[in-house]
Amino acid sequence: MTAERRTIRSAPVTQSGIPIKVVYGPGDVRTLDYERDLGEPGRFPFTRGTYPEQYRRRRWVSGVPGEGAMYSGQKPITQLIEEGLIDSGIRKGADYHVLACVDPDHPLVKYDLGRGCPPLFALWNFGDDAGRPNPRKALRRTAEGYALAVKRGLVLEFGHANGSDIFHTTLFCALCEEMGRPLAEFRGNSVNDPLAHYIIRCMAYQPLPLMWKLALDWMEWAFGHLPKFRPTNGGCAYDMRESGIDSCQELAFRFANYIEYMDELCRRGLRIDEIGHRPAIALCGEIDFFETIAKLRAARRMHARIAVERYGMDPKAVKCPPVNTNLAGTAMTKQQPIFNVVRSAIQALASVLGGVNGMELKAYTEVMSSSPTAALVINRGIEAIIAEETGVCQTVDPLAGSYYVEWLTHRVEDGARKILDEILSKGGVRACLESGWIQGLVEEGAKRRQRELEEGQRVLVGVNAYESLVEPEIPLPLLDTLDRGSPEAPYSALQREILAELAELRVRRDTVKTGRALHELYRVTREGKNVVRAMIDAWKADATLGEIAGTIRMGLGLPWDEWGMVQKPEWLHVG
Repeated sequence: MTAERRTIRSAPVTQSGIPIKVVYGPGDVRTLDYERDLGEPGRFPFTRGTYPEQYRRRRWVSGVPGEGAMYSGQKPITQLIEEGLIDSGIRKGADYHVLACVDPDHPLVKYDLGRGCPPLFALWNFGDDAGRPNPRKALRRTAEGYALAVKRGLVLEFGHANGSDIFHTTLFCALCEEMGRPLAEFRGNSVNDPLAHYIIRCMAYQPLPLMWKLALDWMEWAFGHLPKFRPTNGGCAYDMRESGIDSCQELAFRFANYIEYMDELCRRGLRIDEIGHRPAIALCGEIDFFETIAKLRAARRMHARIAVERYGMDPKAVKCPPVNTNLAGTAMTKQQPIFNVVRSAIQALASVLGGVNGMELKAYTEVMSSSPTAALVINRGIEAIIAEETGVCQTVDPLAGSYYVEWLTHRVEDGARKILDEILSKGGVRACLESGWIQGLVEEGAKRRQRELEEGQRVLVGVNAYESLVEPEIPLPLLDTLDRGSPEAPYSALQREILAELAELRVRRDTVKTGRALHELYRVTREGKNVVRAMIDAWKADATLGEIAGTIRMGLGLPWDEWGMVQKPEWLHVG
């Protein structure tokens, strides 16, 4: 291994391209007004933190991915909960069939079954926990883990940003009712932002008008029935940021989406002072240390000012939503994965110094596999060391007053507000989607990020600089992933079990009962009413995800299947 040196650029910039001076002083913050721009922690405009005592009052919620329970190399979710590795929150991801709103045996998704995460498709999967006589239990380890999380009152995050959140969130509402758990005690949050997935052109399987209605129906119903649940994060900034945009665009897009949803909910009769603070501000925790800190501080201030300036709220009545980060997956590399542990620690520390309320760390295996148990242990260790050993949690907003941090906070907010104003002047997010303007910004950002790597303007250690550091092999445990099968036997053993479980459900259930529930769902949809209660009842009548989605589609005058690959069941008389 040879030593390498890097030359400091003569005109350094932040990760988002904001020029950085050599030194900052009072002149850089001469327009800063303490009461207007900072204020005390827990008070308008919340720049300095969500709560007056911040981490002295409560630590951040730690989100742990739960998808690995299907694979060898990670312990079952139930065991992770019992051992304390999962003690506050767990993330429920989406398999491809959920994102596409079809059943696991649909031709579009069948060979990828289970590749994204456990493919839950009915209450049947939960077996005894839902009072279902399911003898196969191909998804038993996963289903029992999520059921235990509900019983323990852990926070469940449903990470289906394209609008399909409504399917698994209503499934879990049905599970709560079957277990006798009050819905008022159901804790969690939905990403639930179909606009984001059309912005970044990612997994947008369904027409936007369909997913828009489902997303808004879920928000409206959950705001009224689930006091401990956040039915949207108001804008999936994490996914949008990972697509290539910068911090100013990330905040602008997030709040543009938030405004689009809040305006529609207000038209439906909800009050902004009751719901405006409920969506968490979920951002990407980047490796650029100071920009991440500044971004989190700017996000809280933007929310507060939008509440006053757009919705006419009294500053004293404005409440601050939690600000969460999902640490950047694009910062992780397959070259020398141990370096990803360092990256996670830096990203997490920046998030904490920015006043984060919830955080999900990436595993060192992020670009190679789901998280093995070893990665979960390491990430919990990172959080514990930050919380208990560094001393950064002892005082609120310890970097406040830093000339650089305050200047950069203002610079990020100012850049974001200019982009947000331009989006609103063009008619809002949906209008910008129709014109293709907003997608053009994303494409331009992605190209710029790739060009910066190729030209060495942005350094990624072990990838385009310090390559000699990857020569020594430092082996780490990885997660054994699901066998994809072979051309002769395209399904793995587990995939065959899942498909057999689906087939057995269809044989053993009472299709008369299922048909009645789906017919009611069809009627409600046709009449333009909120579909959530009817969806919960359909789950309880043993309908499958594909049947519920197909019924809603027909109720809206759309075909049963978007791709024309499957037909409506003969026993179901709707449409």
